Amino acid sequence: MKELWDRWAPLTGVLSVACSFVGVMLALDQPQDKDSDAKIVAYFAEHSHRVKGVAGFFVFLAGLVFLVAFLAALRERLLAAEGGSGRSTALVFGAGVASVPLWGVSMLLANAASFASNESSRFRLDPNTFRLLADTAYFAWVAAVVVSSLVVWGASAVALRTGLLPRWYARLGIPAGVIQLFGFFFFPFFVWWLWLIVTSVLLVARRSASIAPVAQPAA
Repeated sequence: MKELWDRWAPLTGVLSVACSFVGVMLALDQPQDKDSDAKIVAYFAEHSHRVKGVAGFFVFLAGLVFLVAFLAALRERLLAAEGGSGRSTALVFGAGVASVPLWGVSMLLANAASFASNESSRFRLDPNTFRLLADTAYFAWVAAVVVSSLVVWGASAVALRTGLLPRWYARLGIPAGVIQLFGFFFFPFFVWWLWLIVTSVLLVARRSASIAPVAQPAA
């Protein structure tokens, strides 16, 4: 069982992206802060819309669970390759874990109106309260994207020094982390998702290659 986990655990990164994508798509269906008061109130008056928000949060939460599992698997591989005190590995794991509550708070705030509307029939949504929550959620999201850049850079540093992962991967990680610093423009989080997918696949591929049976010379 342990060998199975060691080999396939990095694919939790792909599962994290899949769940996160679904959760984000459901949240993006909500009104924007620039929409009219009437549109905001009308959206959350619909039961199906509120259920969609609640479901989106929990799907995204599942993605965060998979992200933590991926970070644990990544830490194990990086530390084995880096050796010593594992400073870069510690940076990768620490930054990754630090980003998790930021992602979670962001989605919690983004869907807070759906939670409140579902929990109490007496709740009356104030459009400006929704705008406050939505804008705060966005900045928490930006913070998570920026913090995650340290994960990318740390993994690239270990890959360059040890050859754990291809050099092209390590080199591309440098500009990828820089792009994440501009998380305010929203699209850089796609770079983070792409990095998770590529890293997951490479870790599994490298592990599979390293344990492939070696042909025995003929007697």
